[in-house]
Amino acid sequence: MDGYGRLGHRELLEAVGRQDREAFREFYDRFAGRLLAYVQAMGKGRISTEDVVQEVLVAIWRKAAQYRADLGNPEAWIFTITRNKVFDIWRSNSAVIEDGDWNLEAFMDPSPPSDPTLAVSLGKALAGLPPEQRDPLILSYFGGHTYEETARRLKVPLGTLKSRIRAGLCQLKQHLGSP
Repeated sequence: MDGYGRLGHRELLEAVGRQDREAFREFYDRFAGRLLAYVQAMGKGRISTEDVVQEVLVAIWRKAAQYRADLGNPEAWIFTITRNKVFDIWRSNSAVIEDGDWNLEAFMDPSPPSDPTLAVSLGKALAGLPPEQRDPLILSYFGGHTYEETARRLKVPLGTLKSRIRAGLCQLKQHLGSP
């Protein structure tokens, strides 16, 4: 090893930016497992985590030279790329959203809730909301769309969308019995 294991994240990312293959091997060893866990937590079974991590690693190999230390730490940059890649995949797989058919089950976590005493599921709570509150929540929180994208898709002003989301979240909070 050429001492890459002793480099900090910033220096390692800078070496990857110079297309240094040994630095990238160290980068992979250091981050691949963490990226996999992060994508698994975000994806909740809706995406192929290994494929996403591979796409993220390729993107980092190509974009590492664009990293600027003055704009943030390397880990934040790496995980932002990962998050954006997951959102891109959600958007590309969102045929259900595109045609306006809000299949709530497609967005719900298939695993049982961690609290078995929870009487009302999130899916049921969302289904109980009026469409003008439910649809923005599904698009922005489960579909990974920005508020601006959601407002465009629903053909409403941004301020209206934000008000509807706020009202929907308040309704969910009451419905689920959160303090």
